[in-house]
Amino acid sequence: MKYALLLSALLLSACDAGTVSNTTEKNPILSYQELVDYKADCSKKQEQLVLLTTIQLVKNFAKDPDDLNDIDRAYNSRLKATIWWYSYRCAQ
Repeated sequence: MKYALLLSALLLSACDAGTVSNTTEKNPILSYQELVDYKADCSKKQEQLVLLTTIQLVKNFAKDPDDLNDIDRAYNSRLKATIWWYSYRCAQ
């Protein structure tokens, strides 16, 4: 899990800003309800983790949850929980 997140972060940081923008156009930012209903699938782990980590990078939430409003805190928590799901359910 940590390897996949690190790899995704490195790949995205190596890209210029235009590439990140194009990525978010192909993979739009999910609404909170879409994130709740997100169908995580171990067979699509890599592409789904790229989408989720891209959302994390674009949203750029504060590290301290106390600095977030209720809506952002809920979204950030759900996003992290969805990413965590892969390390728990798709461990190999």
